[in-house]
Amino acid sequence: MDNKIQKIKQGVYKTAVISMVVFIITLVLSGVFLTLFINEHQQERTSWLWLGLTVLSGIISLFTFFALIGGFTFLNANKDWKEIQKVRKKAALDWGLFYFVYASRIEKYSDSVEKESK
Repeated sequence: MDNKIQKIKQGVYKTAVISMVVFIITLVLSGVFLTLFINEHQQERTSWLWLGLTVLSGIISLFTFFALIGGFTFLNANKDWKEIQKVRKKAALDWGLFYFVYASRIEKYSDSVEKESK
């Protein structure tokens, strides 16, 4: 297996694991902020700060969830990936917001291999 392919797979895996950790953290924070918002609302004091933080952490959680799905889908589809021309499910990286670097590396490496073969 080519060293560049191995580095791409390792980078995608690291990004997927980091996305999983951030997803769990933001999911917990969303729950905490929602609980604080509900407690403030029951005491007849509405603090919109907690609602804003709940929405913000929920949006971050959603983006990291899509990145998590995209990264692990790509890795699962390309378990035995040894040649750049045989990459599958590259579109899954486009769903994950944090994989644009690796998608461009695959494109660049694929273009260089095609030029060498001509």
